[in-house]
Amino acid sequence: MKKFQSIFGIDNSWFYTEMPWWGKISLIYIRGDLFVLLPILLFICIIGFFSLKWMITVFGLLIVVRQSGELIYWLLQQFGDKKYRPYDFGFKNLDNNAIYILYQTFAIVGIVGGLILVY
Repeated sequence: MKKFQSIFGIDNSWFYTEMPWWGKISLIYIRGDLFVLLPILLFICIIGFFSLKWMITVFGLLIVVRQSGELIYWLLQQFGDKKYRPYDFGFKNLDNNAIYILYQTFAIVGIVGGLILVY
């Protein structure tokens, strides 16, 4: 019972904490994503025990849907209030709009990669 109390007692600073590199390549960008995406990724791994083809297909679909959402998110950031500055990959001289465009481009590459896996 105490575990559930601690889960529901999390705050925004924990929820919005960025994940390390291994989380990001698993499509988990912030800790809050763990609640939904971790069970889905575990389910996809279980599918892999029965059929590698289906595991790759379902993972490709997850990539396409997740990256499409990311693309929409960064487009809304670009045309909205530009207060939020995500990790800038060392491009300190670029403004927030340029960083948003970089993230949009990463999302497009992810969508294409996911579609390749589905095909």
